[in-house]
Amino acid sequence: MKYVLDTLTCLIISLLIVFIAVAPGNSAEIDDSAVFIEAFNAYQQKDYLLTIEKCDQLNQVFPDSPLRDVTLLLVARASLKSGNAERAAKSIVMFSTEFPQSSLKTSVEEELQLLAIRHKKGEVLATDKILQSSAQKVRSNRLALERAAELKREMEQAAAAKAEQERLVRIKVEAERHERERLQAEKLAKASIKASVTLHEGAGAFPVGANGSLPVEISNTGENSEELLLTITAAKEYSAILVGANDHEGNITRLQLAAGETFKGAVLFKMPAEMVDGHRSVVKIKAVSARFNDVSFQNETVLISSAPLVRAVGKLVKQKVTPGEKLRYRVTVLNAGSLPAQDLIVRLQLPARIDFQGGADVPFKQEPDGTLVFKINQVEMGKLAEINLDVQVHEDSAVGQELRGHLEIINGTLQRKEIFTATASVIQAK
Repeated sequence: MKYVLDTLTCLIISLLIVFIAVAPGNSAEIDDSAVFIEAFNAYQQKDYLLTIEKCDQLNQVFPDSPLRDVTLLLVARASLKSGNAERAAKSIVMFSTEFPQSSLKTSVEEELQLLAIRHKKGEVLATDKILQSSAQKVRSNRLALERAAELKREMEQAAAAKAEQERLVRIKVEAERHERERLQAEKLAKASIKASVTLHEGAGAFPVGANGSLPVEISNTGENSEELLLTITAAKEYSAILVGANDHEGNITRLQLAAGETFKGAVLFKMPAEMVDGHRSVVKIKAVSARFNDVSFQNETVLISSAPLVRAVGKLVKQKVTPGEKLRYRVTVLNAGSLPAQDLIVRLQLPARIDFQGGADVPFKQEPDGTLVFKINQVEMGKLAEINLDVQVHEDSAVGQELRGHLEIINGTLQRKEIFTATASVIQAK
């Protein structure tokens, strides 16, 4: 009997190897092979109830499986071993009916053949209680072992997950500690950077159109060598740059200062010619640490322009005049600025109903359109210059007509022109 069983086992294994090797690669054939192997291994381990369960699963899911013949034989043997003679006999009968030409018929044990004969005769085959109990005990033991193994796996997985979580927590704590240390070190490094930016004021106002210089000192008052990035903030028209005290070439944008070292330089700029007297504009110097762009030192001052402030008043010496009246027309040029006004050209257009009679006390020329052009060399701060003309009102001037001249002052030094409307006089009846 044992020899027959071993022969059958080897035959089944050989058939499976051949089947798996030549079977097409679809999931159904692979699956029924896997299920049969589970059943076969359960039989080898004397777990006959699991063997039957797996074989029933295979026959139900894969009724046309090419493994059906060996599956029926395995069901018969497992049923016999578990005390279910009736099921064993039915499986042998089904095997013989479905596979009458099978070469495996010769491997069927004599005991199974006799059970099949008795079943065909209609005998009721008794259940072997001892074998049934033994089979049930094996199944229960295997389930207990499987549950224990599963519990062990779960515990191992839980332990591994806990260990991994603890590892991640340690990594996080370590990273946070490193970050705190880095931030503390950075804070200390930033606090150690000390510098000062000094802009020397007191230079007064700067003449418009002229170059200016503003002394600067940048000191490293810390204990370490530092590199500083420099920027000047000023209106574009000033063309401001930072230069060294002994080198006025180029624009310094970066300084390397040893501990306690002071850079001496100057902000060079040009006061724009178009600025009015007293114009105020902020210039700022900022020194930023090359290591930390949020560490900076700065200072600022106000640049004040100095320029002549010319105003002109043109008018008849009387506010009310009569037709044909002779009188004086006076032009007053005054300077309310902080610099002398030089090379002034005064262009005067007399009112339409006024004729120039001569008598000007300042050299002049008259253009074809009647415009009178005068030159004033200089008007000092807080001073004025006068031009007096002899004029006559037209005889046919209408009563109530307004007489108003037009003035232009051109500053030849600054190339600046300003226009002023003269004071009006009114013609009244004689």
